[in-house]
Amino acid sequence: MSATLHIGLVVNPLAGLGGSLGLKGSDGQALRDRLAGLTAGQRHRALDRVERALRPLARAAAAVNFSTWGGDMGEEALAGLGLPYSVLGQVAGGTSAAADTRDAVVALREAGVDLILFAGGDGTARDIFDVVGSSLPVLGIPAGVKMHSGVFAVSPEA
Repeated sequence: MSATLHIGLVVNPLAGLGGSLGLKGSDGQALRDRLAGLTAGQRHRALDRVERALRPLARAAAAVNFSTWGGDMGEEALAGLGLPYSVLGQVAGGTSAAADTRDAVVALREAGVDLILFAGGDGTARDIFDVVGSSLPVLGIPAGVKMHSGVFAVSPEA
């Protein structure tokens, strides 16, 4: 008999989009407004990276359970991979923001996850740290433009 690992997943759906536009990230409202106008096909970087990172877990789905935030902040990736998950909340409306990341992490912490796994950049890492500090293990799937934090794996597969 094996224990089930409870992973909290948070995806910053705007992560990495600033690089393709020659920007230095996706922080700030003016940049977010510009990025929000991209098509779904153009907004795939974070989702693609989450799928690359989690695809191997599809074979071990019985040993892993996810909690996440709705839509493109995690639910979309987990549904696409067929992994077991529960949705704890969702963005109130429009494009997600840093406050949505913090709200999601508060809910994940309260749900008792064993680990927070997130896709984003350094800004997303800061938002998560502001909530959990050192109270939970956190691992980042590199998806942003600014990747300087030691919380990130070297690649989505790693």
